Amino acid sequence: MTLPKILGVAVLSAALLAPPAQAAAPWSEPTAVPGSSGQSAGAPNVLETNTRGSAIAFNAPGSFPGAPLLRSVDGAPAAQWPGAVNFDSTFGAFAAADRIIYAGSDGERRVNVAIAPGPGNEWRVQKRGPSTGGARVTTAAAPKHTVAAFSTFGPGDIGSVYVVRQSGVNAPGATERISGRGHIRSVAVAVNAAGDVLAAWDRSGTVESRMYSGRSHRWAAVKTLGKVTAAMHMSAAIGADRRALVAWVDQPINEGGTNKAATFSVTARTATRGFAAAKQVDVYPDLTIVGGTAVRAAYTSDGRGIVAWTGRSAVRAALVNGRSIGAPQDLGPAGADESQDARGLYDLAVSPDGQAIVTMVAGLDSTNNQVLAAPLAAGATVFGPAEAVSAALPFAQQPSAAFDRQTGQFVVAWQVPSQGEVPNRVEVSQRPAP
Repeated sequence: MTLPKILGVAVLSAALLAPPAQAAAPWSEPTAVPGSSGQSAGAPNVLETNTRGSAIAFNAPGSFPGAPLLRSVDGAPAAQWPGAVNFDSTFGAFAAADRIIYAGSDGERRVNVAIAPGPGNEWRVQKRGPSTGGARVTTAAAPKHTVAAFSTFGPGDIGSVYVVRQSGVNAPGATERISGRGHIRSVAVAVNAAGDVLAAWDRSGTVESRMYSGRSHRWAAVKTLGKVTAAMHMSAAIGADRRALVAWVDQPINEGGTNKAATFSVTARTATRGFAAAKQVDVYPDLTIVGGTAVRAAYTSDGRGIVAWTGRSAVRAALVNGRSIGAPQDLGPAGADESQDARGLYDLAVSPDGQAIVTMVAGLDSTNNQVLAAPLAAGATVFGPAEAVSAALPFAQQPSAAFDRQTGQFVVAWQVPSQGEVPNRVEVSQRPAP
């Protein structure tokens, strides 16, 4: 990805903003995405495809539905993305590999499921699912395959989980209902290059999962993974040989409050053995609400599982070996913050050669945030120290990360709300893979 022209605002030294024992981070100086200044209102999404280049997508200012989706393709000035009608870059879901997939509420009564062959192409949108008062959505992509999962709800918040699979250059397949009816609080999905799909969800206090075989073209039976009060955040990952993991945050949230300390649980399976009993790997000491995206899971190309989450005082991560969950590691001072739920974990990206990076937002004071990233080198057993990606910025948030296959670098983009005479903007930085 070609970096755009540097935005003319004060940039503090990464070395001064990082922890004292940490050397200056090897990240490029943050720059403004061309065309984002004064035009960015939604969270950015870094979309790196295998062969068709890259884009940073974000909503222009305006209310949803109706706010246009903008894209900056390979560092070019941002412009409206053709076909992206009523796309929500903050609450919708994007994923990219050979192709790009999007899923999100259409702002009326259906779910938009859309495919773009590449960052420079127009979206092909289809309306999916039954009539619904809204939808919880998630997407995943791998070579030759993309998948969208979503839950619908109506009276009493009762609904089901649905999956739409897409392979090769084909149009998306039929909408498949894969769960029973209930109160669906969260949904997660993952896909591998063989077309195997793992979906997981919380249905009325029971965490369930279901796997699709790309070889037999059949869905297995629903499996129960655990019991919760309310899994409000969830993530899933599946490896090349069908090893898989599901992680979730158990913490009900009602009108910005909670009556339960957050707990974090993980369960994993191997290619030959099913999911182990869920393991609780962390618990909050108080009723602070988990910030950021809360939890992310992935497999590296060499088969190591990773789960990362927002801990109370730090973003944390653990490696997964088979069905065994490793000890948590504190990655950076970006834990949950009672004053601002934008702080915490945001993204987990992996490269084709076994490397990974976790992005987070840390609070420096009551106003200023900083985007940090912790790298995992190929074969390493622990993450490296958190590195400063951004300057100290008022309310900087929503960092999205991806690996650029053309340059071999990790790319992170984040949103900076307007402050005084400085307008809304999206900033971006990149780092050579560790």
